[in-house]
Amino acid sequence: MRTVGHLLSRPVAIGTALVLVMLIAGFVGWRLTGGGEYVAPTPSAAPTVRADTVAGRDSLEELVAGVRDGAKPEGKGAAAVATRNADAIGIEGLSARYVAESGNVDEDGSWTADVDMSWRAPGDPTLSEELKVGFDGDGEITGFSADEGTRMPLWLSGPVEVRRTGSTLVVVQASAEQADRYAELAASAVKQVRTVIGWDRPRLVLEVPASGLDSALGAQPSTYSSVAAVTATVDGSSTAGSPLHVWVNQDVIGDLDSPGAQVVITHEAVHAATAAPTNPHRPMWLVEGYADYVALRDTTLPLSKTAGQILAQVREDGPPKHLPGKAEFNTRSEHFGAEYEAAWLACVVLAEAGGQEALVDLYEQTGRGVPLERALRASFGFGVDELTARWRTHLSDSAR
Repeated sequence: MRTVGHLLSRPVAIGTALVLVMLIAGFVGWRLTGGGEYVAPTPSAAPTVRADTVAGRDSLEELVAGVRDGAKPEGKGAAAVATRNADAIGIEGLSARYVAESGNVDEDGSWTADVDMSWRAPGDPTLSEELKVGFDGDGEITGFSADEGTRMPLWLSGPVEVRRTGSTLVVVQASAEQADRYAELAASAVKQVRTVIGWDRPRLVLEVPASGLDSALGAQPSTYSSVAAVTATVDGSSTAGSPLHVWVNQDVIGDLDSPGAQVVITHEAVHAATAAPTNPHRPMWLVEGYADYVALRDTTLPLSKTAGQILAQVREDGPPKHLPGKAEFNTRSEHFGAEYEAAWLACVVLAEAGGQEALVDLYEQTGRGVPLERALRASFGFGVDELTARWRTHLSDSAR
């Protein structure tokens, strides 16, 4: 009793006493009921959702078989769309190897996996990419995508319209009417190029994504946001002889009228005909200027339309002191567009000085590795300094 009375007589110790009493009571109760060693209860775990990888692999095998057999399945599912696209384009040799899950499985059982895929389009080498493939809870394919830096094949990214002739193949993510328009642009481009260049076995492939070019080319976001079209190897290499395709940016070319769009496609067709992206010898101004020379050869548009940007710069700052170099053709350049116009006018100066055949000869010689100075003197009788002087004078006179 003293102890209790002592505790109660000191308010500060009341809480401690109560806790002590409760602990003793608990101990006594445990002893009286004969309990053994105390074990905390195990919390119940939420059920684990697992990916049905067997069904996913089966779906990939069905896709491969469908493409191999030329199937044309009904429906709007990603696998059905891809199979129909493959048949329309002529995709062959498809393989799809399931690698591993990518990320967590959702509560509904859907998931994404990394899949090594290989395929071959007519006239192209076998291409391989590790792509992301989405699956639903039943293992059915829901879509295809690619990590940044990986090229996303157009035939796997949604429905396409396909148009082909003996010399062109056009694959478009757009309406049938728009596909017809791009097919006409491609056919006209081949004809225009062949009036200037000896393109004996023309093959022009246009790929037109629904929006932008960055995903299709495996580029950083916004790299090609201002570019109307790009000619590049199908495998992203710079190896000579690699097949070339032209990727068209609908977000840019869609704002152009028919003559403007034709200039863009013909310009890129020149690059394809001369394997420009894989030739390291020619100066950039000649590569781009020559392509515009062919594309604008029969135009009746005024200089205010075809060279308005560079002439505005000349009026403000005077003519450039040198022909545009590789750095000036950066897609993020402040004056992107003016450089192309300046390069085109350099080729116009050359054609006026020595004729079109001399310009074509210069382009071919430099492509074979002949130094620019020597090739200029062989075709025109003057070198780079004289060309630069004539070009600057032409710019100044045109800007008046």
